[in-house]
Amino acid sequence: MIAFQVEIDGERVAVAGVDDWSILAMHITGSRGDPTAAFGSFRADRVGYSVGGLSKPDAQGVCHHFRWKDRDLSVGSKVVLTIVDVETPDPPIKRYRSDAEIQESAFTEEEMRAHRYQDYLDLKREFEGEG
Repeated sequence: MIAFQVEIDGERVAVAGVDDWSILAMHITGSRGDPTAAFGSFRADRVGYSVGGLSKPDAQGVCHHFRWKDRDLSVGSKVVLTIVDVETPDPPIKRYRSDAEIQESAFTEEEMRAHRYQDYLDLKREFEGEG
């Protein structure tokens, strides 16, 4: 099957592909931080990589999103994408429904915990000060 082999700074990070993909996409995204934001995590600029997609409808007509682990990038990062034809790509870290009938989280339990922890750190700084 067609898949995306991704290397970042010489390290292979994913061979992303699934049998039933209708869309497969890789993104390099930069977001500008806001120095006046209340929380530190929103103040910093961020550049990151992600890869994911959308499946064809299954027998019940339901499509699914899927994605692989994202990664932060920095100045000088080198990202290489090679389109490959493979038998067994790396499985996505998350696959979830893409419909209004049943809502599924886009995040793994590990990612949800990391988000909660970052929220905790931001709130702690807001209410207890930076020091």
